[in-house]
Amino acid sequence: MRVFNCSLVILGVLLSACSEYARVVKNDDYKRKYELGVKLYEQENYLKSITLLEQVYQRTPKTVDGENSYYRLGVANYRLGDYYTAQYYLASFGDKYPSSVKREETSFLYALCSVNNSPKSSLDQAETETALNELQLFIYKFPQSDKLDTCNKLMDQLRFKLQYKEYESLKVYDRTENYKAAIVTSETFLKEYPGSMYREKVWEILINNSYHLAKHSVEDKKKERIDKTMERYSKFVLEFPKSERAEELKNLVGRLI
Repeated sequence: MRVFNCSLVILGVLLSACSEYARVVKNDDYKRKYELGVKLYEQENYLKSITLLEQVYQRTPKTVDGENSYYRLGVANYRLGDYYTAQYYLASFGDKYPSSVKREETSFLYALCSVNNSPKSSLDQAETETALNELQLFIYKFPQSDKLDTCNKLMDQLRFKLQYKEYESLKVYDRTENYKAAIVTSETFLKEYPGSMYREKVWEILINNSYHLAKHSVEDKKKERIDKTMERYSKFVLEFPKSERAEELKNLVGRLI
């Protein structure tokens, strides 16, 4: 009986809370809307909080409560994982409240939204490029921020994702014997990622495809492509003089002579 009575009490409290929320949503007491919206926000009941704080902001955008409501709308959507909606609020916060002490935080969260929107490496990486740009913009706007180390670590992770995407695309060109695409992609990779862990392997792919392109060339292009293959091999040896593949690639290139 005691457990039953306890359950009734809890149910009564929940129903009372729900009915209070419904009343506050419908009435015109914006001070109460703000108080309950903040309370729900702090309780991590973000969906209900958003409803109330949106009403407060729409009614009093130029007040302190309006500023705080707009800030929480951005953060609440971020914490819900609705990054695109969060960006809507976070992107304009600094313009609406240029003197706010929360500008740095909202700018950082805006950049984090882009980071979270970055897809896995097998998909198109336009969002990853955007995330890199947003992090770089944050660093430019807030050069003294204590979040710079985090930004740099995130940028390294995003760059590695782009690097891996390029490397996987290159392997497809190599596997399908698309010599020209493999060569162009290899050279672009070597230029853009000078410190890559895949660099030696990319050189190998470049030389291998350069060899096959030269071998299958028409006569008027063959000499130029053979010379280019030899040049690429020489650069590879300079960069990786102790490579285990050096001798094998030397023998490969030697077949062109």
